This record gives sequence, structure tokens and C-alpha cells, in this order.
Amino acid sequence: MAKSKRAEPKQSKDSASDILKKMSSISDATKALASEVKAMSKIFVENQKILISLKSMVDAVNSSLEQIQKNSRQINIIEEDTQRLFSGMSQVKTHSTLIEKINDQINRLQDQVGKVHQKQESIPDTNKIMQSVADNLDSIRNNTKMIMNISDKTEKIREELKNVSSKAESLSNLKNEIGSISTKTEPLLNLDSQIRKVGTEIESLIKKTDSLSVLSGDIRNVNAEFSNFKENVLGKTKELDEKMSDFAELLNRNSASISEFNKKTYEISQQLQEIQGITHKTSQSTSREVMGLLRLSEFQSNIRMRSESKYGTLEDIQKMVAQTVDMINLFDRLSVEVETKMPLPLEVKQWSLSKILDCADRWEVRFTDVFRLLISELGSDLVKESIRMEQVRDLYGIRAVDEVRHELNIS
Repeated sequence: MAKSKRAEPKQSKDSASDILKKMSSISDATKALASEVKAMSKIFVENQKILISLKSMVDAVNSSLEQIQKNSRQINIIEEDTQRLFSGMSQVKTHSTLIEKINDQINRLQDQVGKVHQKQESIPDTNKIMQSVADNLDSIRNNTKMIMNISDKTEKIREELKNVSSKAESLSNLKNEIGSISTKTEPLLNLDSQIRKVGTEIESLIKKTDSLSVLSGDIRNVNAEFSNFKENVLGKTKELDEKMSDFAELLNRNSASISEFNKKTYEISQQLQEIQGITHKTSQSTSREVMGLLRLSEFQSNIRMRSESKYGTLEDIQKMVAQTVDMINLFDRLSVEVETKMPLPLEVKQWSLSKILDCADRWEVRFTDVFRLLISELGSDLVKESIRMEQVRDLYGIRAVDEVRHELNIS
């Protein structure tokens, strides 16, 4: 029993020493663990710092990527705009070449018309020619009348000469009788001198009658020549009348052709003026259309660049609405200048309103403020025509749809 009691305290002492050893080993292990935990905590702190720096780097990389995406989108927009500009410039070049060709043709036609006018001015006036021809005909007719009068007078003279010749024959008979009387009165010496005087007078009368007979022959020859001349003149006057009638017909034809030519030249000049006016209008309309297209591409690029921004206010939306109003007014003014309806297309209006509503939703602007701004600046009719109810429902809900229907009287 005593041995057992001695063995028990020894065993308890051994177990206590073991426990102490274990406790010391555990404390040593805990100290080692504490030192390791401290080292690990330091490592964790350093890792946290590294992670924070990495997070800042990742944020910087993300921001740079977002900026790169924005720049790429803007570059794509600019490329699209430049392509549109190049297409518009190519159209302008084609129109300009056509306009230059038309202007050259118009100048050539104007030169030809000027030459035609000069030729018309150089051609003598048909009225003057006809007047001179009529005067010549009148003078010829007067000459023929004078010739007829002269022929009548010559016939009268010829008849008188015939009477004179008959009288001369009676005088020759009288001479014979006087000769017989002189033979009978030879013994009458007292009457000799008187008879001689009578004889000389009778001889003088005979000479005169001979000269008158010669003159009658000459007058007959003259009358024959004059009758021949009269016949020739009448034939020539007839030929001249025929020629003058032919010439008058030719002049009438020429005057008719000249009048037709004048009408045609006048019509050509009017057509040239119309073509010139049309080309001028087409050049103006094409230039205005190109200007409208350029302004439209600029407007779309500005709206796209504003819609790419993440942050914005109601003032930015006001600027977008003002740009839309300016574009609508520009196309209305161009349609008035070109004299043809050329309003801003409905698709562009719908696109602009959809971009404005998207930006207002992204920038958290109240729908009521945006809707009132659209109605006040664009008008209820244009908003009613261009707004899309599906987009309003998707972005702002059924209350916004009810507000739009109430304000615009949409059933």
C-alpha cells in the first residue's frame, strides 16, 4: 500500500512536468505562430497596398479604355461624315462640270444668235427694195404714157403732112396751069414782070413743097422707127413687169422666210434665256442642296458627339433642341429659295428626338421638363409627328405616355 501511494505522486509529478513541457512547447508554438501571424499581417498589409495600387491602375486602364472607345466612336462618326462630305463634293463636281458645259453651249448659241442678228442687219430692208421697185414701175408706166402721147402726136403730124402733100400736088397742078397761062399771056408784056414774080413765088412754093415731101418721108421713117421702138418698149415693159412680178414674189418669199427666221431666232433666244434661267436655278438649287447636306451632316455629328457624353444637364438638352430648330428653319428657308418643297426629313426629326430622350434618360433629367421644352421650342405638331411612344414607355413608363397623350390629344 505504501509503495502504491509513493508511485502515485511520482506519476502525478511526471504528468505535471509533461504538461508543463507541453505548455511550454505550446507557448513556444504560439509565439512562433504569433510571429508568423505578424509577418503574415505585414505581408497582407503590403498585399493590400499592392491591391489598392493595382485597383487604381485598373481604374486608370478602364478610364483609358472608355476614352479610347469614345474616341473610336467619334472617329467612326467623323469618318462617316467625311465619306458623306466626299460624296457631296463629288456630286458638286459633277454638277459643276455639267453647269460649265451648259454655260459653254449657251455662250456658243448666243454668239450664233448675235451673228444671225448682224446678218439680218446687213441684209437690205425688203420694204425699201419694194418701194424702189414700185417707184421704178411708176416711172416706167409714166414713160410709156408719154411714149403713147408722142406716138399720137406723130400720127397727127403724119396726117397733117398728108394734107400738106395733097396741097403740094394741087400746087403742082396750079404750076402747070400757070405755065399754060404764061404761054397764053406772052404777048402781054406789061404783065411779064408780074408773072415772073408769081413764077418765082410759085417755084419757091414748089421748093417748099419738095422740102415738105422730104420731111414727110423723114417723118414717116421716124414714125416707123418710133412704132418699132414703141413695140420694143412695150415688149420690154411686159418682160420687166413679168420680171418685177417674179422679183416681187421672190421678195415676198424672202420676207416670209426672213419673218420665219426671225420668229425662230426669237424662239431660240427665248429658249436660251429659259435654259440659262433653268441652269442658274439648278446651279443655285444644287449649291443650296449641297449646303443643306453639309449642314445636316454637321448637325448629326454634333448630336452624336453630345449623346456620347455620360453626364449632362437640361442646358445640354436645350442646346440639342436649339440645333434641331435651326436645322428645321434652314431647310424651310432653302425650300423657299429653291421654290420647291425641301423640308427636313421626318426620319431626321425622329432620330433627333430619340437621341434627346435617350440623353435625358441617361442624364436623369425629368421627362416633364424635357417634354415641355420640346413643345415650347419645336411645337406640338412636330412633336406629335416625330415622337415615338414605344421609346417613351421603355424609358419613362406609362405615366409619361399618359402625359404625352394628354398634352398632344392622342387617343
